[in-house]
Amino acid sequence: MSVSASTSAASSVSAKETMLEFGFSAKDIEQTVQQYTAEANEVYNQVAAVSDPTFDTVVYPFAMVDNKQATMKNVIGLLACVSTDKDIRDACEEAEKTFSKHCIDVYTREDLYKGVLAVYENKAEMDKLCDEDKKLMKRLVDNFLDSGLGLSKEDRNALKEMNKRLSDLKVEFSQNISADKSKMLFTREELAGVAESFFEDRETQAEDGIEKYVVTTKYPDQIPVMEYAHSEETRQRLLLLSATRCPKNIELLQEAVILRRKAAKLLGYKNHAEFALKDKMAKTPETVMEFANDLLNKLSVLADQEAKEFETLKRADKAAAGQKYEGLFKWDYCYYDTKIIQNKHNVDQEALKQYFSVEKIVPGILNIYENMLGLHFIKVQNPPVWHTDVEMYEAWEDDKQTFVGHFYLDLYPRDDKYSHAAMFPIRYGDMKSDGTFNYPAATLVTNFPKPTSSAPALLTHENVTTLLHELGHVFHFICSRTRWSDFFGTNTQWDFVEAPSQMLENWAWEPSVLQKIAVHYKTGEPLPEDLMNNLIASSIRNKLSAFKPGSNKTWGAATFGHVMGGYDAGYYGYLWSKVFSADMFEARFKKEGLFNKQTGRDYRKEILLPGGSRDAMVSLEKFLGRKPQNSAFLKAIGLASSE
Repeated sequence: MSVSASTSAASSVSAKETMLEFGFSAKDIEQTVQQYTAEANEVYNQVAAVSDPTFDTVVYPFAMVDNKQATMKNVIGLLACVSTDKDIRDACEEAEKTFSKHCIDVYTREDLYKGVLAVYENKAEMDKLCDEDKKLMKRLVDNFLDSGLGLSKEDRNALKEMNKRLSDLKVEFSQNISADKSKMLFTREELAGVAESFFEDRETQAEDGIEKYVVTTKYPDQIPVMEYAHSEETRQRLLLLSATRCPKNIELLQEAVILRRKAAKLLGYKNHAEFALKDKMAKTPETVMEFANDLLNKLSVLADQEAKEFETLKRADKAAAGQKYEGLFKWDYCYYDTKIIQNKHNVDQEALKQYFSVEKIVPGILNIYENMLGLHFIKVQNPPVWHTDVEMYEAWEDDKQTFVGHFYLDLYPRDDKYSHAAMFPIRYGDMKSDGTFNYPAATLVTNFPKPTSSAPALLTHENVTTLLHELGHVFHFICSRTRWSDFFGTNTQWDFVEAPSQMLENWAWEPSVLQKIAVHYKTGEPLPEDLMNNLIASSIRNKLSAFKPGSNKTWGAATFGHVMGGYDAGYYGYLWSKVFSADMFEARFKKEGLFNKQTGRDYRKEILLPGGSRDAMVSLEKFLGRKPQNSAFLKAIGLASSE
């Protein structure tokens, strides 16, 4: 990744002037909530009073409120998940609740609905609009109907209260996960098998006069133990700790399930899934179940084969230890999956990590995105950010004259930080009131292993794949351009949104890519060819086997954020979208070249640029030049030959 000082004066000003600030106090956030709701209500009251509704007099000012206020709302949502200051996190969480309830109030206002509906039913007015504005019109009408405007006043008010309670439940659920600090103590003997690097700089505590190591349920702690600890008891204890966190969330989830079902029934749907899928690509629960059951049937033979491999290894381990074999349990999966990869493919994950240092991998992957998308990145020195770990970048067109936007990298775990990996939107590149467009900004939040006193941050190959995936979301966001924030970037159909990022995971398995980005952090030597070939040979691991949960009562769903977040009944989308990601990769990039610039530009233009301003199927067909096919997906999961 190169850094250039050759930029136009106008663009340099744009890059500097559009830098965001994150140094807000709890009081600032409270005042912002009051100001934003007051300003929005003033616009809505004016819109509701229009006697002859048109798009320009009603819909444009109504939708522009979201465009204007989205950035600060996104900043508040981000700080709720990454700030180290509890007062700020609490203020942000209260702000999110207030904004959500205000939105519910807005979409239950009959006067606003009448104005929007009058425009929607005016054919002459609709005929004047561009496709994105027409899509906005349908979205707004649907939002009002989904909020109960087609119901009696009594039912509408009941639905309104349900939705407000669901909003609170969502925030509380997320807050409980972020606040969790579960940990467990183990002796060195109990952690036998885990790499030496795991213990470097690790906190210890004395228990009954014995020094023990602190192991948390955060990814950099839990995954190595589950993959490498020889002791089944150790793995069982840690998994049990992880699966019994946040018990309060089970009550919240149970309440949410009941409320969602009641709300869906009130709106005339059979269940929440039918309501949640109506605007997705799959459309109906029946389509999803047909897709899932068909795959399950096709994969059952592979699952049986995989289970036999696991059973053989565990039986051998038990026999060597003079212990009784009692079956395969959930805490066995990662351990024996790692063993199979080592035994069958001779892949040493610890050796691989030496070639995946953050200081080498991040620039290497960013360079891939630069070349693919026609961009140029500049790392900002001394940036205004929310934590000293965070890096900030400017994105420019590759002519180095035109500024595109900003992105941030927040890579390492810390207390009270969002505990998984995700892209957080900050500023949409949507339309401003003067007709110009904002410069987008987004951040990548992950929890990769930190540097130690003797080595830089070293990633597993799975971490590298995650980095490619999540940066795919970041650049889906950065490269988008839409009129309305509702359709910007990753605001696409939810069973398509993962497809672009899933496609980019393929780069982590390609020799030509690994040769460029995988360099030993000490010697500078590239990844050895034999280790690279063994890694690639291990790529088809479907993780199909059903392992026994054990006898302990657990509640893993209490920390499954997606089930209370935006996915809920749409979580099938991760698998559904792989059909499209595999097709895009095989049909264009694999065929035309991973580093083919025209293919990359087509991808940016047809998949990333439109965001959700048009149906995902339209974008796919424009990029592929045909309707999507599932042959590449079946091949990728081992169900078809590579011929």
